[in-house]
Amino acid sequence: METSSEWNARLPARIAVVDGALRKSPLHLGAPIEEDRGAGPLRFKHRLYEIQLTRADQARAEAAIEAVRGADSGVVLHTVQNADDTEVRIGIDGLEVSTVRFLWRENPQARPRVAVVVGPFGDDLRLARQVIEMIDAPIVLGVDPGRPFAAQVAELGGMFDREAVLQFRAPPPPLPTPTPSDDPTVTPPPRPRPPPPPDLEAGLTAMPKAVAAAWIGDGPSIPRADRGLLAGADKHQLPFVGDRGDKRPAALPMPIALVEDEKRPEALSEQLQKIADTARRYGRVVVVAAPGDATIDALQATLPQWRQSELDVVPLSTLVVAVPATPPADATPTAPVARR
Repeated sequence: METSSEWNARLPARIAVVDGALRKSPLHLGAPIEEDRGAGPLRFKHRLYEIQLTRADQARAEAAIEAVRGADSGVVLHTVQNADDTEVRIGIDGLEVSTVRFLWRENPQARPRVAVVVGPFGDDLRLARQVIEMIDAPIVLGVDPGRPFAAQVAELGGMFDREAVLQFRAPPPPLPTPTPSDDPTVTPPPRPRPPPPPDLEAGLTAMPKAVAAAWIGDGPSIPRADRGLLAGADKHQLPFVGDRGDKRPAALPMPIALVEDEKRPEALSEQLQKIADTARRYGRVVVVAAPGDATIDALQATLPQWRQSELDVVPLSTLVVAVPATPPADATPTAPVARR
């Protein structure tokens, strides 16, 4: 039986054989991104390969990855599906040593596209009009349907060919339960009432031309979808902007939230530059930003640079891809590069 020291000694050669199989595959992979992993005798370089393909090339990709199994008897393949890419993680005896990321681009030569959702609006028309007039791009208006001027903001956007989405606000994480006092005369503070669930039907009544439903929080991370809202969006075949939190393929990529930093006015512009890099890698990106002067200033400064670098700001509806009407019966991929 092989000892751990013998296994460690053979690992570099086994990784080299797997890496050689990937390099010789018909996928014509470029130079990988290398990352040191492990420690001591188990230290090795993990290699990440990225390649842009169309869905028509999927069968070829599957066959090429399947052939890697023959490089070593301990090779295990694990597939992870995302909105715009599929990762195949290659392990040896359970240790992940390489990853191949397939970036699905229907036209790899097409210009990268970004949809920018600014919201929530709905308290008045002034701020929405300011964003429409000051940003020379098809900015998407995120409208909170529970606010008094929601329908009017959506109508205003339509007059200027701006799409609108139903933007529901995710509640903040619950506060910890206060420690009860030993003093019987002290009344514990009342528990805050949970916010009412998002009412998609009422939202669609107020904004029948909404192109999507969004579930966005206040922080930089995108919260897990409200299950009722997600089910309603699927019922109406309305694209969902947010983290679905299920195994069903998403019609839109996970949005990226811009986070303002009052101490660093340049923070939003820096984030937008990183978003441009993401768009060039994946082909499409959805950005969510809060309305305000900082967002307007950052977009006014960045959008001309995007145009010069052949990156397009587009309506959200142009980024929607078709997905199956119902989730697959078996959510476990059965092929090296799982079909969506």
